[in-house]
Amino acid sequence: MPSYRSSEPTARPDFVEPGEYTVEVLNAEETVSQKGSDMIELKLRVQPSGATMFDHLVFMETAFWKIDSFRAATGESVTPNEEVDINADDLIGRTGRARLTVEEF
Repeated sequence: MPSYRSSEPTARPDFVEPGEYTVEVLNAEETVSQKGSDMIELKLRVQPSGATMFDHLVFMETAFWKIDSFRAATGESVTPNEEVDINADDLIGRTGRARLTVEEF
């Protein structure tokens, strides 16, 4: 069994306080959610801190609002009832605004 000697806890260098930030998409990968829906996993860099955040765009009707919000936040025009194909590779390098919130359950 592995073991180690603990030290004094320190603040995480990549901790991001709740708020609004400019983010850049570092990576976007097409995958499938646990419930079987198409999904794109996003890896985002927070500017200016350089911290990393993760998010998911899930392609199910109850989550289309989030995909629309992501597209709008990264400068894309969103037209109601438009059929849109999204290629994960095309998202890499996009920048936009994101709001980070912390919810307690």
